[in-house]
Amino acid sequence: MIFAPFVISLFFLQAVPLETVVASINNRAITYSEILQEGELLNIENNVPPETPLSKEIKKKILELIFFRIITFEEAREHEITVDEKTVRQKTETYKKNVNMKAFIEKYELTDLEFKTIIKMRLITDKMTNRFIEQKFPKGKNPSAEDKRKALEDWQKNLLKRQKITEYEMP
Repeated sequence: MIFAPFVISLFFLQAVPLETVVASINNRAITYSEILQEGELLNIENNVPPETPLSKEIKKKILELIFFRIITFEEAREHEITVDEKTVRQKTETYKKNVNMKAFIEKYELTDLEFKTIIKMRLITDKMTNRFIEQKFPKGKNPSAEDKRKALEDWQKNLLKRQKITEYEMP
C-alpha cells in the first residue's frame, strides 16, 4: 500500500507530454513543437492543409529556417534595424484573415503578443534578406534568381558557422 501513490504518480507523469528539445542555438533551446508550429504555419502560408505531415527533410529545413530567423533577428537588433509597428499590425491582420489561422492560434495557445512576434520575426528576416541582396548586388547589376539564391545560401551558411549550435535527434 505504501507504493500505491508512487505508482499513480509515475503513471500520471507518463501521461503528460513532455516537450522535446531538438536543438539549441547560442544557448536558446528549440523545441519539437516549434518545428511543428512553424511547419503548420508554412503550410497555411502556402495554401496547403495545415495538418499535412512534415517529412524528416522538411523538418530539418524548418530547423535551419528557425536558426536563420533567430540569427537575423539578433543581427537586426545589433544594427538597430526594425520594422514599424503599422507594418507589423497590417501583416498580422492579413494573416488572421486566413481561414486556418484562428484554429492555428488556438491550437498553439498563442497570445496576441506571441503571434505578433512571430510575424515581426518574419518581417525582420525579410528586411535583412533584402538588405543583404541590395548590398551584394548594387543597383545596375541584374543578378539571376539563381545568383540570388546561391548568395543567400552562402550568407546563411556563414552566419550559421559563427553560432554555437547543438542538434539532437528529432522525433
